[in-house]
Amino acid sequence: MSTAPGTVSAVVDSADGHAGKRTLGVLARLESLRLARHPMFLAATGLGVFVSVMALNAQADQATAETLGAPAVAFTLGIGTMIATYHQTRSFRRADELVESAPTTTTMRTAALCLAALVPALVASGWLIFKYGVKPAALNTPEWMYGPFSHLDIAWVLAANSVVAVMGGALLGIAAGRWWRFRGAAVLLVVSVALWTLGNGAALSTGGAMPAWQRWTRLFSPVTFFSTSSQNNEHVDSFNGSPGWHLVWLVTLCVLAAIAALLWRAEGRARRRLVRIGAMALAMSAVVYVLAATGGISQTVRSYPDGHSVVVSVTP
Repeated sequence: MSTAPGTVSAVVDSADGHAGKRTLGVLARLESLRLARHPMFLAATGLGVFVSVMALNAQADQATAETLGAPAVAFTLGIGTMIATYHQTRSFRRADELVESAPTTTTMRTAALCLAALVPALVASGWLIFKYGVKPAALNTPEWMYGPFSHLDIAWVLAANSVVAVMGGALLGIAAGRWWRFRGAAVLLVVSVALWTLGNGAALSTGGAMPAWQRWTRLFSPVTFFSTSSQNNEHVDSFNGSPGWHLVWLVTLCVLAAIAALLWRAEGRARRRLVRIGAMALAMSAVVYVLAATGGISQTVRSYPDGHSVVVSVTP
C-alpha cells in the first residue's frame, strides 16, 4: 500500500527538492480534506458499512463471500471512491489557466491527489479492524471451512479486497480524471471496471473445478475469491492460485495507476524518472501476476465438515 506514495514522494523530491516536499504536504492535506467531504465518498462509506454489517450479522460463522472474501468493501467504498477521485481531479477543468499560474507544477498537484488516496485506504483499514476485532466472523469460522488455506492466506484475501482495492480505485479515478476529457468518461470508467471484474464472476459461475486456463482470468480480476461455500455449508471449495502474490500484484497495479496519473503533463527529469519507474513496475507486475496464477494450490479442493477433503477434477 505504501509503494505508490513512495513513488510520488521520490518523483516530487527529484523535481522540487525539500521545499517541494513541504508544499506537497500542504497540498495533500487540502486534497485529503476535499476527498473526505466529497458526497460520493461519504455515501459510499455509509453504504459499505451498512452492507458489511448486514452481511456479517446474517452470515455469522459461515464461510461466505463476505466472511472469507470481503467483496462488499471493494464494490461499495472502492467504486464510490473511484468516482469521487475522478470528479475531484476533474474539478480544475474550468479553471485551467488559474491553476497553471499557481507556483506549483502539474506533477506536484497530481502527486497531492495521489496521496489523498490514503484517506479511503485508512477507512478500509478501519473496516479490517472491525472485521477482526469487533465482530471477527472470519476468525470464528470453523477451521474446516478454511480448507487448504491458512488464516494468513485469508487475511491476504481480505486485505486485497478491501484496503488495496479501495486505494487502487482511488488512484484509477485520478488517472482517468487526468487523461480522459470527454463527456461520459465517468460512466465508461465504471463500466470498464465492471467488465474487468467479470472474469472472476464468469470463472466462479461454472461451479466446482475450473479448467487450468481459467485461473488466469479469475486472478486477473482486481477483486477475486479464493473460497466459496455451497448452500447450507455442506462443503467449501478452495480455488487455485496464491492469495499473497495476488495481493502484491494489486499493489503493483496501484503503482502503475499512480504513475499514469503523474505522467500527465510531466516534464523534464520528473517525466524521465516516472517512465523508468513505470517500466520497472510494469515488468514486476507481469512477474508477480504469473506467480499469483501459478502459485498456491494447483487444483480446486473441496472440504467437508467432518474434516476430510478431496481434489475436484474438471469434467471433460
